Amino acid sequence: MKRIKGAFIITMLIAVTGISCKKDDSKKEENVAGAATVTASNYGFDGTAGASFKSTKAGIVQVGTVWTLSAIKDGSNESISIVLGNVTATGTYKLDQGNNEGNGAIMLKDYKTATGEGAYSTDLPATGGMTGGGEVKITKLTATEAEGEFYIVAHNSAGKEAFVEQGKFTGTLNKR
Repeated sequence: MKRIKGAFIITMLIAVTGISCKKDDSKKEENVAGAATVTASNYGFDGTAGASFKSTKAGIVQVGTVWTLSAIKDGSNESISIVLGNVTATGTYKLDQGNNEGNGAIMLKDYKTATGEGAYSTDLPATGGMTGGGEVKITKLTATEAEGEFYIVAHNSAGKEAFVEQGKFTGTLNKR
């Protein structure tokens, strides 16, 4: 089940990245992915002290009920991606390992090359049996806008931890 869920999350992230990067001249410029901002006041990898995260290179995409937030940290190749499997309205969505909705998050040290120890997922366990997780609160969801808050605890294949606290997102929702 873990492998299926992990494969689903990775497949969705690849699909959303492709959708987010595709330019469609037939749509208005303000309704394309990339028109979102993501911030967090406490963010880090592998036990480092928390730093801030800011992305003006973010996109929010919803295909049916699958909702995805992808953000690349400004001046960096680090990224945060969140996939929620059943979004129909505002609300609180759990990222806890093994949740039934297929929700999850991935943090990458370098979105261009991250694999194994460079990729941190809420679906991977830490050494000592600790689990990943988090929560997304969508406080505004219209046909064109989304905003809310989140936190994430994720682990890599070696059991090391990445975290995001006091995360916020706001921007244009790209519905497909």
